[in-house]
Parts: sequence; structure tokens; C-alpha cells
Amino acid sequence: MTIQMSDIQNKYDLPTEAEMLASLAEGETLPATFYSAPEIHQLEQEKIFAKSWQYACHESAVAKPGDYAVTKAGSIPIIVTHGKDGQLRGFVNVCRHRLHSIAEENGNKPLLQCPYHGWTYGLDGQLKTAPRSQREPNFDCSTISLQPVSVERWDQWIFVNPDPDAAPLASVTADIRTRTDAMNVDLREYEFQVRYEYDMECNWKLWAENAVECYHCPTLHKSSFGMTYHTSPDDYAIDSSENTIWHQGPIKWIPEGVDSEKLEGFRFAFTFPSSFFALDDYVGFIGSVQPVSPQKCWAFVDMYAKPGADPEVVKQWLEMWDQTLIEDKQATDIQQIGYNSGRIPAGRLLLDSESPLQSFMRTTLAALTS
Repeated sequence: MTIQMSDIQNKYDLPTEAEMLASLAEGETLPATFYSAPEIHQLEQEKIFAKSWQYACHESAVAKPGDYAVTKAGSIPIIVTHGKDGQLRGFVNVCRHRLHSIAEENGNKPLLQCPYHGWTYGLDGQLKTAPRSQREPNFDCSTISLQPVSVERWDQWIFVNPDPDAAPLASVTADIRTRTDAMNVDLREYEFQVRYEYDMECNWKLWAENAVECYHCPTLHKSSFGMTYHTSPDDYAIDSSENTIWHQGPIKWIPEGVDSEKLEGFRFAFTFPSSFFALDDYVGFIGSVQPVSPQKCWAFVDMYAKPGADPEVVKQWLEMWDQTLIEDKQATDIQQIGYNSGRIPAGRLLLDSESPLQSFMRTTLAALTS
């Protein structure tokens, strides 16, 4: 039986949707229960992660016929394939026999074979063979296929949506598309360097909310991000809409001999619920945060460097970003303890500096109550 938001509100004595919207408008956060309750986590899987566009991989992972890449959208395992016909397709990465995964890591094969019992599928998801199936009456491979999901390119990035009938990705990204299209002209040329991964002891929304505001940058990141970029409210620009958030700020730490007038600074885009990418004059990155449990999440960040950039500067920039993200993890892990205390019903935002949080929380609430 599908859980309903009304059941959660009754169980935890939460405000009504109208009351929560009114509180958000006044600068209050979502109730603390939203960051710890198992029922909210379950509802988010159904209402958000099963119906949203999320970053899957760089186009290089599925560049050739036979390539496939594995990813997740919340709790849903997904595999993206490059067919012999050149088409990208996506499927739930679960065999239709006894629900074992088809693949555990990226690869290239002409067919996809489940390692458990050997059921074999084409890159179009169609079941080709199943050992001993000829011994079964009325067993027809042509009636069985992997469950499809939606797949789209966003420049060099591959996005997936578990909903096979999802609205186009452009319907989500429209508000910042002109900015990100210009940004990707540069980022397309950047070269992959390293993947950073972080396991957090916090609800995924805490990490996402941390990512979409920079009010914390001068204090939490004073020797990392806050040392590298100007983050005062007069220098650092933020812009929010229903599904997207944009940040932009000038570089403070300028390498010796570089003309600051030619630097474009830091640009950051976030798409609800969990994907983000950024670019400056030396490095760029794209990543995603995924829920693991009500109070655990996992994030990955793929780092790229501008060709021809001073290797020492790139090294320092990458170290700065790793330090920044570790600091974010430490802060949100501690934050979760406060949310678990049960003593503070909600937080209080400063909307001039934290308006992206208000936008993120409204979109979350709208999804959960839809």
C-alpha cells in the first residue's frame, strides 16, 4: 500500500500543507521530521526520485555501440546502453527472472547477460535467450524485456528519469538553459581528472541544501572555497526557480601572472532533486547526491581540468574542492544530530542569503503532496 502524506502528517502531528507553505514564505524551514522520518524517505523515493531527471554519466561512458553504464536514481538501479543502431536507451538494471542486477559496473558487450542464471538481453532490452526455457510450455522470450526508463543528453552529460513517460529534460532546465549552454561550451573541452566520493551520515536534503546556498562559505570554507572566491552577498549572485538554482561569483585567489580581467569566475547550476555542475577558469565538475536511508546519503563528483592550465594550479584547485566537500560532509553530519534531537521543530532562514533553500523546500513539499 502506498504511503500518503496525510498519514505522515497525522502520525507526526505535522502542519497542513497550507500551513507549511505559509511558514516557508515567512522564512521557516520544512519541519525537522522531514529529515529523519522513514516514511518521508519512502515517499521521496516514489514521488521524487522515481519521477525526476538525474545525472547518470558523461557521454564518454556510452560513446560506442555496445557500451553500457550503470547508475542509480534514488533506490532504482539503472543501466544506459548504446545500441547497434546508435541509439541510447535506459532500463531498470534488474533481470526480469529473479531481479538480480544485469551489470554491476560499466562495460562493452554485444549482449547483456544476467550473471545469476544467464538470462541474456539485447542492448534494446529485449530478452534473447533464457537457459532451459525451451523446457517450459508457453514461454516466449519475445514477450519479456527489461523495464524502460527515459534517457536524454544534456550537451555531453547523460541524464535519466525512471519514468518512461517523463516530460522532456528541457522542461526542467529551461530557466537556466541559456546560462548552462554557454557554460558547457567551455566545459566540453575540459579533461577528466578524478572522481571524489563522499558517504554522509545525514539526510540527502541537508547535503543538497548545503550545496545550493553560500551563506556558510565565509565561515565553514574560510580556508577553501571562501579563500578562492568572493562570497559576500554583494559579490556572489544567486538565482532560483522551481527546478533549478544558479550561483555565480568572481575569483579571489588569482594565480601569479594571470590577468584577472580575463577570468569569468565561478558558475554553478543545480537541478532538482540532486544533480549539479560547476565551472571556473581552471576546473569544472558534475555530480549528484543520492539518498541511501532516511539519515544517510552518498555523493559523487567528477572533476575536470581546463586543457593547458598550469598543472600546479589545477592540483591546488582540486585539493581545494576536495577540502570544501569534506567540510560540507562534516557540517551536514553534525547538522543531522540537531534534526534528530526532536527539540527544534524547524529552522529559520535568512531569505536574502538563503532564498535557494526556500525554493528547494517548496519544490520538495510540492512533490511530496502531489
